[in-house]
Amino acid sequence: MAVDTTERRRIVLQSEDRRIDISLPLDETLDDALILSGLSTAGRFITIGPGGFEIPGDTECEDLVDGGLYSLIDRTALPAAGERPRPPAGPSRMDHGARWWMLAVSALLLVAVFAQGAGEPLLRLLVALLLVAGSVSGAVAWARRDSAAGVRGILGVLAPVLLSFAAGALLIPAGLEASGHLAAASGFLAASVTTAIIAVAARARPMRAAAGTATVLLVGLAVVWGLALLLRWGPAEAAAISLGLVPLGLRALPSSLVNLPEGYFIDYKHFMTSRWTVRGAIPEAIGVLRPDRVIAVVDDSSARLISGTAVLSVVAAAMAPLAFLRPWPDDPIVRAGGIALLVCTALALLLTPRHTTSHILRWLPRGAAAVVFVVAGVQAAVALGSGFQILGAVALFALGLLAVAVVIPVARGASSLVWSRFGDAFEWLAVALALPAALLYANALSLVRGMMAG
Repeated sequence: MAVDTTERRRIVLQSEDRRIDISLPLDETLDDALILSGLSTAGRFITIGPGGFEIPGDTECEDLVDGGLYSLIDRTALPAAGERPRPPAGPSRMDHGARWWMLAVSALLLVAVFAQGAGEPLLRLLVALLLVAGSVSGAVAWARRDSAAGVRGILGVLAPVLLSFAAGALLIPAGLEASGHLAAASGFLAASVTTAIIAVAARARPMRAAAGTATVLLVGLAVVWGLALLLRWGPAEAAAISLGLVPLGLRALPSSLVNLPEGYFIDYKHFMTSRWTVRGAIPEAIGVLRPDRVIAVVDDSSARLISGTAVLSVVAAAMAPLAFLRPWPDDPIVRAGGIALLVCTALALLLTPRHTTSHILRWLPRGAAAVVFVVAGVQAAVALGSGFQILGAVALFALGLLAVAVVIPVARGASSLVWSRFGDAFEWLAVALALPAALLYANALSLVRGMMAG
């Protein structure tokens, strides 16, 4: 006995509060599916297909995607045609460039503070305490403002953080044997305490997120300088290790700043080969994905990325002169490590910003790369003496040949993807070799030999 079967189309209808799996014959329309599901009787919903486009109600199920998810937007919740959304209320007070005034005043105070750094211990302590009180109160007052909710607001916090670093450095007396290490570690810790206070007291969520990331990085730098003191490394070696960590930090930042529960994503590559119960519990369902939640996550992650990039760029610009502008040892391994560290750091700071479209994220590392190039040029001029002119001419000639080699294929229509892959290879090498080169430049091999001999 033959049984006639009707081919059907299975789709999923997702509204704000309901999810309906439905199966319909191919000659039924999308409006019929809405009526059968009990969601609509008179075109109340706008249907968005899997491709992100609106699907007309008279579309037959034969033209729908089998197993596709169709989102329903309630027309009654949309604003009327003549209504315009009101812009968010701006800050109640004008800043009049307050953030730039704060940065300028903090720069002048830093110059004045370190100019009297060799003064009496009591005077240093008094200035440090005044800077601590001023930086913490200024940071809290600025972070509590409604206008400190963006990238420009984060600039206003740089001044208290710089002042707190100066305060922490001045707390260490100048006559100690390892005063440089202790001053740097104390400065980083003081700056991290200020950013932690900002993370707690800030009113805007992006400001709290940015301050939290800065706190983690500053504590990590303080730990590096503390370990360098325990290992009896000089300030140049500690600065080299800090510089070697910058490429790794820039590379790891974008993949470590999105803080979402596990229900927001599924590692399909993993769970296609392993059952859920083997590796752990099934992530809790998130329910409806709301736009305000998505916007908040994006804003927080962007603030963390900007803050982390700014801290690492400033660290690279500050540590490069301290690490390289000194007489280098005669050990060829140490010299090779120093040259490799210069090359890797410069390449990483130049190539890593290619992955972003933000002007701030692009030019902060490039500004630090410019400082590294200047330091490399100064060190080469000191090392080579009169021969530096010949080396500079050869370097400029090689740079011209490289420009010609790049411009001609691009002018002929060469694919930019090829050059991007070429840059990726050098970027990966620079990131991978930066920290080992820093360890070689810090003469870590001598430390290992001493530990093995002991």
